[in-house]
Amino acid sequence: MGKLVLGAAALAAGLMQAASAGADDLKIGLAVAMTGTYAPYSEAEGARCMADRINKAADGGPKIELMIEDNRSDPQLSVSLGQKFLDAGAQVITGVPFPDALIPTAQIAEPYGATVFSAPNTQLEMQQAGLDNFIAGAVPDPINAAAVANALYGKGALSVALLVSPDAGSYSEKLPEWFGEVFEHLGGKVVTKLNYSWGTTDWSPQIASIKALPEKPDAIHVCGVLPDVGILLRQLRANGYDGWVAGCDAFDDKSLEGTVGDAASLDKVMFATHGATGMDSPIDQFLEQCKADGYKVNGIFDALGADMVQISYEAAKKAGTTEAAALREAMRAPGGYPGTTAPVISFAEKKGYPVKAVPVIGFAEGNRVLITDTPPTYVPALD
Repeated sequence: MGKLVLGAAALAAGLMQAASAGADDLKIGLAVAMTGTYAPYSEAEGARCMADRINKAADGGPKIELMIEDNRSDPQLSVSLGQKFLDAGAQVITGVPFPDALIPTAQIAEPYGATVFSAPNTQLEMQQAGLDNFIAGAVPDPINAAAVANALYGKGALSVALLVSPDAGSYSEKLPEWFGEVFEHLGGKVVTKLNYSWGTTDWSPQIASIKALPEKPDAIHVCGVLPDVGILLRQLRANGYDGWVAGCDAFDDKSLEGTVGDAASLDKVMFATHGATGMDSPIDQFLEQCKADGYKVNGIFDALGADMVQISYEAAKKAGTTEAAALREAMRAPGGYPGTTAPVISFAEKKGYPVKAVPVIGFAEGNRVLITDTPPTYVPALD
């Protein structure tokens, strides 16, 4: 039992759940960012809410034991925590949702038969790495990019400037380029590509370059995190840019509205995400109930965490066992499972990522509105 508990200090700090567990329990280890750059995008509270809800229902399935620790947004620490969870008997683990953490985590998990199930991961590298024991809870970035390109072109935009950064790998560098590829496939034009770094608070060099273009672009596309993109929006509007600003799932952070401040500045903002929030959707209802029950949920990433727990649990029930390899096979069973971000989430078709709608969200008078959730037909980079 001492091996399973992972240390009294961690328990005392509240970083571990379920001090003891039976041999047939479903053990899920989450190395999540409670601090650091990725903290606003942690799935832990949604996972906790769903696990507690399922355990309370006690409907004949296995008990869920969550083991949660702070990876501090550090890939190396994330991998070390993954090993700690594996040694504790976890059948499912996760970590920093980027390849520099997830690929080595999947490699160390393979001899254990365990599955690395990253609820928010979107990077294409994870689908190209040939890891049979990896599952992403979100669709890959090329689909996100294509969904936004379709929605933006549908709004009449014909020209776009891309902002790219190598700081988060393909997520911040290639996703805008895939967006540009689809946008041009539809008939639009990429007029410039500008570099930036994560953590930028002064966007004046990029804004000056955009203002120096012969014609103002109809749109700017950037895949960056908060508060960076909120500051960008403020500075663009202050410099007279009134075109579209399009982005990715990192825009789906409730601090966006507060960082931008002026509701009118959001009227030409859109982003693709993992489920419709802020519109009294089923996701909103789940998050509100979790919040009422004392969980510090933040948004769509908590809903993805709930998906991961619910799918793992339902797969264990279907398999009739929590044995790791059988559990993963059941996760990929035809027909899929009910989820929080979508009525049905299936891994049968793609194995490494789900088949589900990709909503594109916009704003009207400061309120979030659904622009479209029609799946894109042309998607670059994916087989």
